[in-house]
Amino acid sequence: MERPNVFGELKHMREDMEHLMQHVFGQTFPLLRPIHGKWRPNVDVFECENSIVLVAEVAGVGKEEVSVTFEEGRLRITGVRRDIMPYKSRKYCQMEISYNDFERIVHLPDEVDPEKITAKLNNGLLVIEAPKKTNDDVKSQEIKIG
Repeated sequence: MERPNVFGELKHMREDMEHLMQHVFGQTFPLLRPIHGKWRPNVDVFECENSIVLVAEVAGVGKEEVSVTFEEGRLRITGVRRDIMPYKSRKYCQMEISYNDFERIVHLPDEVDPEKITAKLNNGLLVIEAPKKTNDDVKSQEIKIG
């Protein structure tokens, strides 16, 4: 039996709490900001008739700065949003845009065909489409009874 990763779960709880605060109050609070400097792009996941679609808000992130992988039922989006503003000395009145590394992991159902997942980045939205397996993709196998 595999032991649960307690620290990993606490990290996800903190990230979920930060996400909730951002939606309820329109801002995050310094105590809830990740110590490791990562930010979490907002993600929508929805199911269509033939696919699962994930849309991630990654404004300011170039195609070469984002990566999408799928392993063991988990879709993982990683990347970096760099601060490219030319202003060297800044005194912020308000700071809401996060820069740095990011990562999002979304668990997808077994019915997704990993060989057919596609991703497109357009206007700051990363759209990932994970088609569902068709009946043709499901191979049957006779099981002998011993």
